[in-house]
Amino acid sequence: MSSRSNLKLVFIVAFLVLAIIANGACFALLTNDNYSLITVNDRGVDSTIYNGDVAIAVGDALGVVVQEDGCVEYSGTSSSSSSSMPSDMTIVIYCLVGLNVMLVVTGILLYFVVANKMEGDRTAMAAFGGVLAAFLAICVFVSISVFVYITRKPAEPEIRVHAPIIYLYDEQSREANVKLRLNGELTCTYPSYDAETGWVVKTSPEGILTDANGRQYEYLFWEADMEFEPDLSQGFCVAGSDSAAFLENALLSLGLSDTEANAFIMYWLPKLQENSYNVITFQTSAFEEAAELEVSPMPDTIVRVNMLFYKSDSFVEIEPQDLSSMNPALTEREGFVLVEWGGEELA
Repeated sequence: MSSRSNLKLVFIVAFLVLAIIANGACFALLTNDNYSLITVNDRGVDSTIYNGDVAIAVGDALGVVVQEDGCVEYSGTSSSSSSSMPSDMTIVIYCLVGLNVMLVVTGILLYFVVANKMEGDRTAMAAFGGVLAAFLAICVFVSISVFVYITRKPAEPEIRVHAPIIYLYDEQSREANVKLRLNGELTCTYPSYDAETGWVVKTSPEGILTDANGRQYEYLFWEADMEFEPDLSQGFCVAGSDSAAFLENALLSLGLSDTEANAFIMYWLPKLQENSYNVITFQTSAFEEAAELEVSPMPDTIVRVNMLFYKSDSFVEIEPQDLSSMNPALTEREGFVLVEWGGEELA
């Protein structure tokens, strides 16, 4: 076999190996299961888990559900149409198309230029080598870019936390300092929250809080835009018309008093009862890690209730959540007691 044929064979084999590796890597990335999301009905799917960032975009664009085992089934009307794909999907498609166009161009160069144009011409061969190296470098760069894009850590969603209010009950009157450590930014507080000192109030056995100016409050109020990834693995699907009865029982299990539960229900009931169904989960560690409370002196009893919900047009199967062990019961309160409730609605 001539040196020309050997060179042609080496280049073509190298091209084929590169093409197989590049496309195989992209296929593996497209079907990766590093991340998962539980989607909801108003987003065009049926409370099903998608695997992978790109699978999520593909599913939303084409109206299909990607099951945990990789199977695909039609899910009905999608919130996105094939003519209006998510921007994430468009970026990935551009990267993959660019990668394969470059591989095809490289193959054409290998076949026509090397096979027919450069025999015995060292200058031409050197030029071809430079062009080929440049194309291969671009292919590698695009492959790495696709890998970084798909396997990046997804950003935690920003969620508006509505009306968390903090009650302080104390067996004695003393000064208490409450600070918020949030993964986000406060949007509203009352009384006004000082970024350096937090809230400084005097407690009382009746739960009335008094600030330095002598003004009295029943509770401390705050709202914020926060970043945290909610836990949607367990919860309840409740008909809108049953929301009041559900909350009465759930809040009792979560350790709220009738007065606290009434305030909670009056705030959230108008938002819940207007929906056909609500999928409700009470957040624990996910929320508490994103919204830490620093209180001095340290409370003897802490009750934190955070409700997250999203609306649904039909009933959603979800594993029931055990509420009985999340907080101390109302009868277990003692000493200096902090109670907080609030919630979020997923759009």
